[in-house]
Amino acid sequence: MKIVVADPIFLPDEYRGRLESLGELEVYDSVPMSPQEFSERVKDAEIVIVGRFGFNAEAFRSALSLRMISLWQTGYDNVDLEAAAERAVVVSNVPNYAFDSVAEFVFALALDLLRRVHLADLNLRKGRFEWKRYVGNQLMGKTIGVLGTGNIGKRVIQIAHGFNMNVLSVTSHPSPERAKALGVKFVDLDTLLAESDIVTLHVPLTPETEHVIGARELAKMKPTAVLINTARGSVVDEAALIKALRERRIAGAGLDVFETEPLPMDSPLLEIQSVLLTPHIAFLSEESLDECTYISVQNVERFLEGRPQNVVNPAALKN
Repeated sequence: MKIVVADPIFLPDEYRGRLESLGELEVYDSVPMSPQEFSERVKDAEIVIVGRFGFNAEAFRSALSLRMISLWQTGYDNVDLEAAAERAVVVSNVPNYAFDSVAEFVFALALDLLRRVHLADLNLRKGRFEWKRYVGNQLMGKTIGVLGTGNIGKRVIQIAHGFNMNVLSVTSHPSPERAKALGVKFVDLDTLLAESDIVTLHVPLTPETEHVIGARELAKMKPTAVLINTARGSVVDEAALIKALRERRIAGAGLDVFETEPLPMDSPLLEIQSVLLTPHIAFLSEESLDECTYISVQNVERFLEGRPQNVVNPAALKN
């Protein structure tokens, strides 16, 4: 049994030892420089643990012995599930982790944008003790619009109540009972955009959610509102967002994810002061890293025991 950790993940000795007890282990601590390099890494593997690099059709063609992929993340939009189905390769992910970390990070971005913390820090380091430049806004009494009420969305709602915020939400399953339980008002997307001071996105990337926030939607937001995206980059039409920010049709944005990652160094986003940029780190806490690795390794163990779990392509189990 050959197990390959194909790109960098959090892998303390405890988890490395568990994998070594299952078979021959090969661990790569660098990001592949090309799809061809990735394919070379996985070509002899029976089980692959992979994080952000994903698993495309070319890699499936190289990995002729592949039986199982354990994703070191929740999302699987960067895995060619059609190719996995053709090869009867089981793909497991790590669901329901890091929602506390991501939800807290939403408010780190929101507070920074509204209180201009990073700009104050940068200017103070240059000797500019000009406190009048940083008049901001508090969260209390503001309206936050939460698109999606999965685990992360629900945690965002809970934290928002701690700031005494008004909460609007869009969900695919609205009901008076859910609204009361969550302490939200369910509305349609247009209403949420028009009435929210902060719009935060918590939906998976699907054909239905790709560019769910585009030029039309941005035009409906308040000119004083900010947009926060910790979901997936392509949930937002990045070109439309850049245009809206340049024209000051919204006040700002906090972006942890991008349509192209890593963010290209020639991206116009890097030149816009009203946008706060972070390199896909909302999930990145010690607690969530450990949880992600624990489940990812456990997915491998359960698969080898004949009890696969967290499978995102159950049809592969029938082959």
